[in-house]
Amino acid sequence: MHKTLLTSHNRKIAYQYNKGESKIGFIFFSGFCSDMTGTKAQYIFKWCKKNKYECTLFDYSGHGKSSEKFINTSFKEWIEDAAEVLNKVPTKPQILIGSSMGGWIALKIGLMNPLKIKGVVTIAAAPDFTKKLWQKELNQEQKNEIKTMGYTNIPSEFDPNGYIITKKIIKEGNKNLILTTKNMFSFPLKLIHGDQDKAVSWKESLKIFNKSNNALSELIILKNGDHRLSDKKQLNKIISVIQSLLEDCNVSHS
Repeated sequence: MHKTLLTSHNRKIAYQYNKGESKIGFIFFSGFCSDMTGTKAQYIFKWCKKNKYECTLFDYSGHGKSSEKFINTSFKEWIEDAAEVLNKVPTKPQILIGSSMGGWIALKIGLMNPLKIKGVVTIAAAPDFTKKLWQKELNQEQKNEIKTMGYTNIPSEFDPNGYIITKKIIKEGNKNLILTTKNMFSFPLKLIHGDQDKAVSWKESLKIFNKSNNALSELIILKNGDHRLSDKKQLNKIISVIQSLLEDCNVSHS
C-alpha cells in the first residue's frame, strides 16, 4: 500500500514508508521510467523492514502511481519531488540510494541538502545522460522531432514501447548537470556498476568517483554485471554495500 504526499507544486507523489527504529534512514530513487514497484526498490524496502530501518520509496511525478502525465514532467519536477519527499517524509538523517537516473538525482539532492545526507549509494548511475543523449546518441531525425514536435521516441531494451524523450527533459537535465560543476561530493559515495552494462558504461561511475573528496568513497565494479543488477547475488551485493556505508557512517559520526 502506498501513501500520497501533496507537494507545494500541487503534485501528488505516491510513496511507501517504513518508520523503523534506526538512527539513519534510506530513500530509494528509481531510474528513468521506473517506479517503486521495481525489483531493487522492493528488495531494499523489505530488507529495511526486516531490520527495522527507516526507509522511503517514491514515484516521481509522471511515474508509477504519482500524478501528472510523463510528457509534461522533467528533471525540474523530479528533483523538486525528491527534495520534498526528503524534507517531509523521513525524520532521520538519510543515506540516498539511486538506480541509473536515480543515481544522478540522488547526487543532486545530496549536493542541495548536505546536512541531511550521510552518504549516497548509486547502482549503475547515469549522470548527465541528457547531455550525452543530445551530443552523441540522438540522430538528426530525432533531434528535428524534438525541435518541431517537442519530443521523440527512442528504442529501449527495457520497454518495448521505447522511451519518450522530450525537449523539456533535455533542457532541464542540462540545467542540472553534476559532472561539469565545480562541486565536489563531500559525503561518502559507494558507486556500484556492472562491467557489462550496455546501457550506461561503468566509466560514468568513475567520473562521479573522481569528483569525491571523501576518503570513505568506493567504486565497486561487478564482473559480468548488466545495467539492471537485479539477480539475487547482485541484490545481496547491493545490500552488503549499503551496510558497509551504514557502518562507515556510524563509525565516523559516533
